[in-house]
Amino acid sequence: MLLSAPVLSEPSQPAWNGLNPQQREVLAPLAQEWDSMDAAKKKKWLGIAKRYPGMTPSEQHRTQLQMRDWYSLTPEQRELVREKYKTIKKLPPDKRQEIKQKWREYKQIPEGQRGKN
Repeated sequence: MLLSAPVLSEPSQPAWNGLNPQQREVLAPLAQEWDSMDAAKKKKWLGIAKRYPGMTPSEQHRTQLQMRDWYSLTPEQRELVREKYKTIKKLPPDKRQEIKQKWREYKQIPEGQRGKN
């Protein structure tokens, strides 16, 4: 009977320095976090980097901002966002549309005036 040795956890690949210049440029907002990310997250972001050249300039800009915003959150804040997302995904389509519309209206309010009634 053969016994297998436990599989040691390898750092998820590729490391930041292993990315090509285009990937590093697209994923720049994630540079500080990259080497500590797990393989699944890296795969997700590499997929986005692959689609990036085919995006419109406004989509590219939005993607960069979302990366920056996401990685400026604490782990606790990220978990809260994930939970809210899951809750919203369970809502009926009409309720989700209502939330999207309210968000669009909120984003139209100048930042200095948000939250003031």
